[in-house]
Amino acid sequence: MDISPEQIDKSRRTIRAAEVFADNREAILAHVEALPPEHVVVAVVTEDYDFSGVHHVSTEELVETVPALEGPSGWAMVFSSGADAEHVAARTAEMIALAEQRIAMLEKILARRADKN
Repeated sequence: MDISPEQIDKSRRTIRAAEVFADNREAILAHVEALPPEHVVVAVVTEDYDFSGVHHVSTEELVETVPALEGPSGWAMVFSSGADAEHVAARTAEMIALAEQRIAMLEKILARRADKN
């Protein structure tokens, strides 16, 4: 497995993005409450950690629309009807925990390699 500093940095950036989603949970939830049938909410954070908005997206167009909304270096989170504050908090906490686990794993691998040399 080839590990680069960029991989660790990407996980650190993901943690920052998750915090932006969490900080904007009220905007996300306002859109969840107004969801039309057969739609989901897509919240987006840019590569510069700006909350760029919340979009109602048809479930039929989800696969095509999400990558276009998040761009090459942004993040998107999808929420369905019925999502509440606890759900948003749990999802963002999970995003942070997974990124932290990835950082720990990558650093452990790098430390083992350094010990072998």
